[in-house]
Amino acid sequence: MPSSASSAGASRLPVPATAARRAARLAGAAAFALLASGCGSGTPRPVGGAPLLPERLVVPALAVNDRCTSCHRELLDASLKLAPQPHTTHPGGLLAWHPPERFGCTPCHGGDGPATSEARAHAAAPGGVPFRSGAATEAACVACHPGEAALAGAPHLSRGREILRHAQCDGCHQIGESMRADRRGPDLAGIADRTNPRWLFRWIKSPRDYASNARMPRYALADRDVDALVGYLMTFRGGARFDTTGFPRGDANNGGSLVRLSFCISCHAINDKGGTAAIDLGRVGNKLTRARLLAVVAATHETDPRTPMPQYHFDRSQAADVVAYLSEQLVDASFASDDADSALMRLGRFWPSDARRVDVGRRLFKELRCGNCHAFPGGEDWVRVGPNLSRLAEKRPSDLPWGRTRFPHTLDDYVWHKIATPHVYETVPHQLKMPSYDLAPDEALDAAIALEGMASPPVFPERYVLRDHANDTLAVEGEFGELVRRYRCLSCHSVKGVGHDLTYDLGVEGSRVRRDWLAKYLKEPWTLRPILTLRMPIFHLSDHEAQVLAEGIATGFRDSAIDAEGAFTATPREVAVGRALFERGGCLSCHQVGPSGGYVGPSFTAGSPVGRKLQPGWIVTWLRDSHALKPDVLEPRYGFTRDEARALAAYLATLSAPSPGGRTP
Repeated sequence: MPSSASSAGASRLPVPATAARRAARLAGAAAFALLASGCGSGTPRPVGGAPLLPERLVVPALAVNDRCTSCHRELLDASLKLAPQPHTTHPGGLLAWHPPERFGCTPCHGGDGPATSEARAHAAAPGGVPFRSGAATEAACVACHPGEAALAGAPHLSRGREILRHAQCDGCHQIGESMRADRRGPDLAGIADRTNPRWLFRWIKSPRDYASNARMPRYALADRDVDALVGYLMTFRGGARFDTTGFPRGDANNGGSLVRLSFCISCHAINDKGGTAAIDLGRVGNKLTRARLLAVVAATHETDPRTPMPQYHFDRSQAADVVAYLSEQLVDASFASDDADSALMRLGRFWPSDARRVDVGRRLFKELRCGNCHAFPGGEDWVRVGPNLSRLAEKRPSDLPWGRTRFPHTLDDYVWHKIATPHVYETVPHQLKMPSYDLAPDEALDAAIALEGMASPPVFPERYVLRDHANDTLAVEGEFGELVRRYRCLSCHSVKGVGHDLTYDLGVEGSRVRRDWLAKYLKEPWTLRPILTLRMPIFHLSDHEAQVLAEGIATGFRDSAIDAEGAFTATPREVAVGRALFERGGCLSCHQVGPSGGYVGPSFTAGSPVGRKLQPGWIVTWLRDSHALKPDVLEPRYGFTRDEARALAAYLATLSAPSPGGRTP
């Protein structure tokens, strides 16, 4: 990535100091300078407590022959975090999961492992990659984690992957093994019957001005060209229309209450407040017709079978109320502007004839490759016109179109600036068509890390590779499976890696919670952790549906090892020991018991006492090593023994809900 010097010289993209420092860590020369400080045989070695690493790491399976630890021998010693290089502790906790004896150093850091001098070791090996440090090392994670949505210990790579997915870069580019068979943008068939052309003009002109989490990029189009595209899209009519007869007019106030009770803001923001998994609803009333809104709310899956949105149990009156709220209160008054000079008021009058307008719009639609993200009537074959980014790492600086820029000619600099400001390299012979995603400098940096990691990673033995199962199909049949699909459980949850990770994995939920508690919670969810924005929606399940879902989870999503931990009968002595551990551990700093305690973790008594909610085997397993169940959990590692964990579980089982007077027995 660009050095601080190169970033400062990029007059078209000023980089804040924090982003510049991050960028500097990714530039080879800057990284060398940072590591050279205090490095070398002349620096006295502090005496630490952990065993020294061997002076040479040999891992035949990865073709590793590294001498890095001949200098960096104290990497595992936690007491040396403030020591100078090369004697300091390795940052973070990655070496606990990636022991150097099994992985070596160069698979992550690059450089020339067998070299015997600092200068040569911190340079690219013949046919290898340059030395990497700081956030740049996360690009190497892709070799063993080729498709995981989020990766503990790699925040820059994880966010970069999310940015690339959100931007749908593989609509125009081949990236790694990705070759989507579907278009992620909405189908444009019938768009003229469901969308307001005034909204469409604003959306195409600058999607992120309309919604900050918009997936669609911004093209540098003049108003007349945007008007032409709107004219062409308004020819996409037809298709089945939703029958709105039988729906009352609706009450917006009632609809607002239903939207709040359904926790729509868990996925949708409303004027930038709420979730980011789906489009902002702040001005949806200007976008969609009443008929389309009714179709989406009342017949969600029939309207769009691919949608991650669950089908709610709204009757016709409730659906009409929700639509009244969306169409009457979530609107932008500026759409009704009567300014005669505004582009909206000139809509349809930029061209001498409607035929000319539609023809220009059709040619623009094809030139901009809108069909790479959207299906449309008479859609042509999907052609990825962008360069194949799977071979990005093989690009030589001399092969890249630098235009009139004066950035350092390195691949890192090129990729970072190209993502941040795509048209910075544009010249007359190179009329670049990549749109702008209006990314902040640090967002572009993370996207560049992910992109360079996905491009031609080294091939490692299969036992080192952890496959992503997020897009696998969950094999659940019968009525339970139908309900899981109806309510789109995998849009928020995963089951042992299959699904999405907006919230926790349900793979062992049957061993975690009690079936009766789960049925009650599914029927009427309540807030478990007040500090979290994400909430379980109220689906208005029938008693039968709640029981079917609870039974399916309780019997199908289990772990025998967790269940075995619960096979014990607590004694009064264990309860007393558990209470002492609870008080000594400061558990009330994060958890509540009655009116006392913190808000970071879930309450032990509100809603339902912890002993009535959680299985004892899960409590014991969690207390022994919560990070093994959830690596990114905030709870500290207390190092409880099995007996201590059982004693704590025994004490927690005695807690009950507060009495009306506020006291907890």
